[in-house]
Amino acid sequence: MKNIFACIILALLPIVAASQGIIYEKEDSIRIEKILSCINNTKATTGEQITAIANKFLGEKYVAATLEQGNEEPLFISCTKLDCTTFVELVLAIAKTVDEGSNKFSDVCRNLERIRYRNGKNNGYTSRLHYISWWIADNAKEGLLSEITSTISHEKQLLNLNFMSTHPGSYPLLDKNPDFVKEIEQMELPYRGIETYYIPKSTLNHTKSENIKTGDIIAITTSIPGLDVTHIGFAHYHNGELCLLHASSGKGVVTKETQPLHNYLANKNSHTGIRVFRADF
Repeated sequence: MKNIFACIILALLPIVAASQGIIYEKEDSIRIEKILSCINNTKATTGEQITAIANKFLGEKYVAATLEQGNEEPLFISCTKLDCTTFVELVLAIAKTVDEGSNKFSDVCRNLERIRYRNGKNNGYTSRLHYISWWIADNAKEGLLSEITSTISHEKQLLNLNFMSTHPGSYPLLDKNPDFVKEIEQMELPYRGIETYYIPKSTLNHTKSENIKTGDIIAITTSIPGLDVTHIGFAHYHNGELCLLHASSGKGVVTKETQPLHNYLANKNSHTGIRVFRADF
């Protein structure tokens, strides 16, 4: 009876694949494999495939800080609990798995780890690519993404990453682990006092739409000291206007905005503009 009771309890909990350090719900693995089968049967560009995959998650709940739970750093994967970054990462991991011709959930997990962590390997909290500038640099090195911002705009802004090391109280695991703060600070140093290309929000409505394609990744830059980007999503077009497909904290769900992106940015003082990236598969 005791063993039966234990099995019932386990059936109600998220699956933890301890050997791989993966946390997921069985329903999510089934759903992802269905998406893989569906998308693999279509002929489309990478951007179109990314958009088709992203559309599968419309209406799913936005949940903040989905990776900032507990004291460990398992590979967390969910279709129903998404913040802006985990949404983009999940969609890209599925798209990359489609590119490989696989229908396996395990391959999505492998690609998600490759996208989320430095050098494609989960070696704990400090190996996660917390800043988008880290995320882009690492994924570009891995041959997964390219930044195309400089092909659209010659404007630059100063990058000075220090927010995590100067605000450890905003990150539960940093707050508990002073050694993590030191590691993060060392990784921030190469990203201080350098310039990056960006498209200022004041010029965004004049940007030729053909330069930004459906399925491109849009990262919203910020004036908040110590940060580079505060939000991320995908480009899509509504009535010919560039808009954002994203996990929205304001609306509480994954949504396709109909408001033009330049208007969306204009309403938020800390948003300075965007950087644009494209999948290389």
